[in-house]
Amino acid sequence: MVLAVGIVGGTLATSKPGDAQILTNVGKVATKKIGDALPESSKMAGPVNALRNQDFLGMSERVNIRIRTDKSMDGANVHVIAEGNNVKLRGEVKNSLQRIRAVELAQTTSGVDKVTNELLEPGQ
Repeated sequence: MVLAVGIVGGTLATSKPGDAQILTNVGKVATKKIGDALPESSKMAGPVNALRNQDFLGMSERVNIRIRTDKSMDGANVHVIAEGNNVKLRGEVKNSLQRIRAVELAQTTSGVDKVTNELLEPGQ
């Protein structure tokens, strides 16, 4: 892996226009071949399986992390409920901007298909 990074890094220093797309395509092909070479998920150890799946956190945890780590969401009290790929946001936000941002963060989380907004603003 380190050798590959060194080769790619050295190659980028002298690259031409269009080389980035070629490298992207090579990376995609290599990733697919490595993924295909791995054993079935049921026969893999936990950490390796987590790397293969890339979804080692549940849907509600992924959305929750995004909302809690976004600086614009300071002071909000958002509860995330996930049912499959559908997410429901409940709780209180400080204003309409936080409400919009919470929905945006949930909608752009990998794997989320639908977001139901049940967030309340002060006075509602």
